[in-house]
Amino acid sequence: AWIGNIVGSVFFALLTEMCGLNEGGVARLAVSVLKSKCSKNFFVILLRGIGCNWLVCMAVYLCSMAQDMTGKYVGIVFPISTFVACGFEHYPANAYALPLGYIASLKEDYKEPDTPGVGEIFGSNLIPCSLGNLFAGV
Repeated sequence: AWIGNIVGSVFFALLTEMCGLNEGGVARLAVSVLKSKCSKNFFVILLRGIGCNWLVCMAVYLCSMAQDMTGKYVGIVFPISTFVACGFEHYPANAYALPLGYIASLKEDYKEPDTPGVGEIFGSNLIPCSLGNLFAGV
């Protein structure tokens, strides 16, 4: 599943690029997100991954316990909105956002100094984030 997520996410990032959507403000934001998410240390990303998946598991639990559609919706929306608002790290989301930023950073218009490469993307974010998500999901 992990490899399938990264392959599918990179494919979708490439599709976004080929559609001409990774331009202007989107590309600048993607590069900014890439630099920000890869600038934290391993332990911080690991803890953010734990916080994220704890809330994702809470959303799944609340949804499964709710008796009606409104309860299921509320049970999902609040924990997921919380992890997004708090800035926790979610591997499937990062597996798309970081390659999108990397692709944008290869263009002359969006190059910035000290932009993380593929190795840094995995070592600084995707691996610790995955470990944190896995820890909280078990």
